[in-house]
Amino acid sequence: MTARRKTVLTVSILLVIVAVAVAAGVWRVLGSAPEEVSLAGAVEVAQQAQADEPTPDAGTATTEVAPSDASTSDDASGDTPATGSDPAAAASDDAQSSDSGSSLGTPTVAVDGVDGSWEVDAETGTFTLDDATGSFVGFRVNEELARIGEFTAVGRTGAVSGSMEIAGERVTATEIAVDLTTLKTDDSHRDGAVQRALRTSQHPTATFTLTEELPIEGAAADGVAIAASASGDLTVNGITQPVVVDISAQLVGELIAVVGSIEITFADFDVTIPRVPVVLSAEDHGIMEFQLLFRRR
Repeated sequence: MTARRKTVLTVSILLVIVAVAVAAGVWRVLGSAPEEVSLAGAVEVAQQAQADEPTPDAGTATTEVAPSDASTSDDASGDTPATGSDPAAAASDDAQSSDSGSSLGTPTVAVDGVDGSWEVDAETGTFTLDDATGSFVGFRVNEELARIGEFTAVGRTGAVSGSMEIAGERVTATEIAVDLTTLKTDDSHRDGAVQRALRTSQHPTATFTLTEELPIEGAAADGVAIAASASGDLTVNGITQPVVVDISAQLVGELIAVVGSIEITFADFDVTIPRVPVVLSAEDHGIMEFQLLFRRR
């Protein structure tokens, strides 16, 4: 093989490698945006977290199972069930009852009501940008990238703290704080641009404070999903604005799962859209989203 042919072959191989690398990079960018938050996903996280926890002693279990135990006792003593149903039907009803909590075996409702003080559970689950299984807050912004096209940039952080007070079927107070200096995206260059845009060196913390009591009705204590609009003050970049956040929530065992989102116009918080060569354009607004797990204090 001549030297020229060797050179051509080597260059061809290098071009193929580069093409594959570029394709892989494009695929990573296009396929890396995590899914939007959903109550179903948060409930699954809460169920799995409690399924992984040690089973409490029989004397401390909080789930009421007396009705089905009593039925078993009556059957064993030979008494006829009060409903007149046959034993096979009663057994079927018991099986359906035991499966109603969740597919993971975690009871849907295991606490005595929801009144009391709750705090953001920062220990349950793990946090990565692509697989956040605990409490987190983040954003979604649509961009137009050079040679790639439309793309949704997503940033998230698990550095969330806060509390919620519930009394008489109403959320009476909520305060949430987020450490914005820990926001992560799929690209370290974007991370730096986001930090500068939010001026986190001067204003590292974003907060939300409930300003109007939020009715949650009796369904909340029964482990039924509820939807509501929470009015409050949102502070970003040292600027506070009144907002209304759409939320969904559900009591899941010992946890309350809450998800929500709100559209934010950057100019309202004096946030300048970052400009980098690869980003041809970015919308002047984005979605703030969150998944929060609360545990009773």
